[in-house]
Amino acid sequence: MDHHHDLLEAAYPGQRARFFLPMQIGGTPALADEGAALILDGTKTATSSPFWDYPDGCLPFVGALSVLLDARGVAVGIVETAGVEPVRFSDVTEAMAIAYGEGERTLAWWRRVIGGWYRDKAERDGQRFSEDDRILWEWIAVARDLRPR
Repeated sequence: MDHHHDLLEAAYPGQRARFFLPMQIGGTPALADEGAALILDGTKTATSSPFWDYPDGCLPFVGALSVLLDARGVAVGIVETAGVEPVRFSDVTEAMAIAYGEGERTLAWWRRVIGGWYRDKAERDGQRFSEDDRILWEWIAVARDLRPR
């Protein structure tokens, strides 16, 4: 964690209050690499997470800066949170699914595939999940691309 804060401090000196947890997409190495690439190329401008991922109540906030990690945990970018919205899973819109930037980029795909991901994650984490539950929707923007040129 300190290494990630050092990266943020080098890029944004004196802005420690904006530093947030590192971000890694999905639950598998393939998803982490794919998600990072989609974020860095501007296709994926939104992500979501269950509230149980933040047991301490420390949620992402507008202006938060996070180190974006690939599957190996290597920093490939810095992302800034542009918006945060608690939303019921069932209230996600077609436009939100497009911004999610994954798969077919349709609401039907999002509900099926990401819904499956939430159900599987809930089971692994000892939680319950239904489509009426609220998730944390996060709008993100690339602040820095850290990949070697």
